[in-house]
Amino acid sequence: MQKIHVNELKIGDRVLKLDASWLETPFLSHKFKIKDISDINKLKKHGIEYVFIEPRNDEVSIKEVIEENKDLLENVQYEELPKHYIDFQSLTKASEIYEESVKIIRSVMEDIRSGKLFDDTGVRIIADKITELTVKKGDLLSSVAKLKSYDDYTFQHCVNVSVFATSLGKLMNIPIKELNMLSASALLHDVGKMLVPKEILNKPGKLTDEEFKIMKNHVPAGYDYLIKNGLDPSELKIVIEHHERYDGSGYPYGLKDPDISLFGKIGAVVDIYDAITSDRVYHKGMEPPSALKMMFKWTDSHINKKIFEFFIIHIGIYPVGTLVLLNTNELAIVAKITDNPTSPIVAVFKNPKGEDIPVYTVDLSKKSVLSKKIIGPVNPEKINIDKEIYDIIERINEQN
Repeated sequence: MQKIHVNELKIGDRVLKLDASWLETPFLSHKFKIKDISDINKLKKHGIEYVFIEPRNDEVSIKEVIEENKDLLENVQYEELPKHYIDFQSLTKASEIYEESVKIIRSVMEDIRSGKLFDDTGVRIIADKITELTVKKGDLLSSVAKLKSYDDYTFQHCVNVSVFATSLGKLMNIPIKELNMLSASALLHDVGKMLVPKEILNKPGKLTDEEFKIMKNHVPAGYDYLIKNGLDPSELKIVIEHHERYDGSGYPYGLKDPDISLFGKIGAVVDIYDAITSDRVYHKGMEPPSALKMMFKWTDSHINKKIFEFFIIHIGIYPVGTLVLLNTNELAIVAKITDNPTSPIVAVFKNPKGEDIPVYTVDLSKKSVLSKKIIGPVNPEKINIDKEIYDIIERINEQN
């Protein structure tokens, strides 16, 4: 690793480290290649004076980097980061698939609790649909997954974990067959909770040590249940490992990072994210930016840093579909992620008085004297516009 001044940077240099927090720069990761002069100008603009680069006389290819990290990324290949456009015309289809998925998972899990015969046919079908839509339409389902219901948490959580895991796997270029396996197993990752007494599962207060011991048993109990019902253990890594932690502090086996599978690492990240951004019986969900900042502090203790960086690239600080308040007191919806994770493209739909206006888009990453910026996220449920979001997106589509 070689430290140089930004003025010495050349196109083609591979940056390995910046002397700044990733939240304070326009780069989603502090490891990237200088593609053109604009990358150098961005560094200067954000006050970065020195960077660490790969020695120019020892150029390393992407394939070599992956080979060195094979124990972490297994067979994952690198692909250029996708443009995060949301396809508004397909949102209705995504919503239908999401609602169908929640309905089927609810049925499967309630059958498990009541002792009925297990049938994973429906799970396989919706896993196929989630995988197909994710491959074709990127983060579309992830934006739909933001519209959560407190009453449906247990079932929506299973679907959300599948959606986020599948999208993350697609970004990491996991082969389609394995991606479909990841989607299906993620849908079933919490089936063991149906074997936990309801009074413990839904307890509003803190669990006793004995109750927490019973709760933790949902992982091996669910894993064993699925194996007894004919599923292959190789398909169930995310089921048995999503509560394992980087430093070995997780359960059920206390595995450390080198011994956790790729799917287990992915499962830990997306399970934590959806859990802490959702309203639960015992806590209020965090807004995505706050959740991501907290999770960043947990990298290399609770979760794998490289996997989390991929997740940040996928979801952004303000994920597509997030309702936000601008410094002009206008309301907007995040429509596209830009190179700056804190400054997406937004679709403004209400003026400072709260009145509907013709929808227009603003790229917040392009600064000007009259720059708009995000003050913070707004919970759609607090202003009763959950369903209205779909109307807004249709209006955006009509105007584009």
